[in-house]
Order: sequence, then structure tokens, then C-alpha cells
Amino acid sequence: MEYQELLASIGRMTGLGSGPARAAAEATLTTLARTLDGEDRRELIDALPPELTNDFPMDRPGNDGTEEGFVRQAALLGRRPPEQARIRAQAVLAALAEQDPELVARLHIPEQVRGLFAPPESGGGITGPKGHSAPLTSSEIDSALRSLPMWSGDRSGLRRVIALPRENLRAVRRALDRLKVTYGRQPQLHDTADGLAILVRTVSVGAVTSLDVALARRVDALIEEIGAGIGRP
Repeated sequence: MEYQELLASIGRMTGLGSGPARAAAEATLTTLARTLDGEDRRELIDALPPELTNDFPMDRPGNDGTEEGFVRQAALLGRRPPEQARIRAQAVLAALAEQDPELVARLHIPEQVRGLFAPPESGGGITGPKGHSAPLTSSEIDSALRSLPMWSGDRSGLRRVIALPRENLRAVRRALDRLKVTYGRQPQLHDTADGLAILVRTVSVGAVTSLDVALARRVDALIEEIGAGIGRP
């Protein structure tokens, strides 16, 4: 596996320079190594460029094999907020699969973590001197809304309104409040006369990013799990 080619792939997907790309790779690949069992961990470490295996001990267990646990540990190691750590982890893992698909296929990677090997969505990379997520274009938002029939919105935010019995509404609120811990992000909630208005947007850029589309899908899944009766916006 070529060190410079790996960093170039990460940079292409995120817009990061070589230094931040290397930091993202170190944090993500250390987290991946800690997710694997002994033989798989050793195979991964042996395949990686030595430049990426020196800064953090890779032989410590440190996450529960879930997507959320992986992102939390990558965020801690990389000293990035979870929303940025998720995008960077996706870019690193996608670059790893691009460089050595046979290695990735052989490793016994937990199923939830395998979902992070998809490259970051268009418009969701890292851009600008502050490293914020990039806003989606109007056409990207229109495309996302076609797969989110319960939502409406534009570049300023995605919105969903639900009308529920009071008991179900409390359950939905509790679940959405817990997203900050389990997912690293949560929507803005506003009471309405008969329910709840939900808004997702990336405050740091004042717009909708791919992170918000993913969060809207997570909100839909939580509401479906609770089994509440939903009203369209």
C-alpha cells in the first residue's frame, strides 16, 4: 500500500492537505485496528505504510464494533468533532478499500463498521480554512428530498413536522435528545400546537450538508422504531 497514494485519495474525497489527511488516516486506521481481532489486526498493521502505525498504539481494544463507537473513538484520537470525524473516517476507509480491496474483503470487519467504507457523499467534504462541512447545492438537496418523503426544505434547512399523541411525542423527544450522545449530532426541536417541528442544518456553515441528510434519515428510523403515527409536513 503506497503512503502518498493513500493520502492523495483521502485528499481527493475531503479536500484536506497532506498533513490533515495523514492525521485522519492515523486516527481512523488505529480505530479500525482496535476493532479487529488479533490475527486480522496484525494483517492490517503489516499491510499499512509504516508512517501511519507509529503515533497510536493499535493493539488496544477500544470500541464496541458499532458505527457510533467507531466514530466516537476516531473523533477522540483525531481530536475532531464527531461530524467531521465521521466524514474523515469514511474517506480513509474508502481510500483503504480503493488501495487494497482484497485486504478489506479478507478482514472480519463488523457489519456496522463496513457501512463506513462508503465514500463521503457529494457536497459533504471538508472545505475552507475552518474545516467545515461543505453545503449541499440546490440540486443535491432536491435529490435528497426525493428519498426523504416526510421532509421538506431548501439550502437553509430540512424540516419535518409530526403530530402525535402526547405519550408518543415524549418518547420521540427522548430518542431525539439521545442522538447527541449516540450519533454526535441532533436536530433542533420546536413545539407546535399539536406536535413537534424538527429542523436539521449545520449551524457552523448556516446550510444543509450531507451530514444533515444522514441525520434526517436517522430521525426517520427512530420515529419508525417508536411506531408513532406521523403527520406529513
